[in-house]
Amino acid sequence: MRRATLFLSLLALAATHSSAQDRERDFVGGLKESTAESEAKPVRNDVAQPGDEILTLRYFRIKKGSFPEFLKASQEGVWPFFEKIGARVVGMWQVIHPEVSTDPESPDYDEVWLMTRYASVDHWAASREPTKHGGNGPDWDACKAALDLRRSLTVETSVQFLKGSTWQNPPAFMPG
Repeated sequence: MRRATLFLSLLALAATHSSAQDRERDFVGGLKESTAESEAKPVRNDVAQPGDEILTLRYFRIKKGSFPEFLKASQEGVWPFFEKIGARVVGMWQVIHPEVSTDPESPDYDEVWLMTRYASVDHWAASREPTKHGGNGPDWDACKAALDLRRSLTVETSVQFLKGSTWQNPPAFMPG
C-alpha cells in the first residue's frame, strides 16, 4: 500500500514539473514555493521551508558481523523518528571487499556509510536535540533504544557535510 501511494505521488510530482528552468521547487508535504520568495531559512516542524540543503555522509566502524543488526535498528527505530523531524535517509551501505579490491578487509570491524539529507546545517544541528522537534512518545523510545544499540555496536564514527546540486532525475518505474 505504501509503495503504491509513493508511486502515485511520484507520478503526480513528475506531471507537475514543467521544465528544468522552472523556479518552483516541490517540498515534502506537497507545499510549492518559489525559491526566490524566502531568504529566511528557519528550522520549522509545521511547514516545509526552502533551505540550503545539505547531505551528511557518516562513516561507521562497527563490530565485525553486526551489520544486519545495525541496519535493522536503523530502519525500524532510528529512521522513522528522524524522518518525522524532516531528515531524509538516502541509504546505508556496508563496505564490501571483492577480490578485485586493493583495500583489504579488516578482521576486527566492518565499515558502514550512511547518507542523509537535511534542509540546512541548522536543520542538522536541530536534529541533535530530536525530542524538541519530534516529542518524547513511543516513537522516541524506539529511536532511543535503537540509537543505544547502534552505539553499543559502533567502534568509531565520523561525519562529513556535503553541499552541491542534485540532478533533477526522479526515479522511473519501468514495466516488468
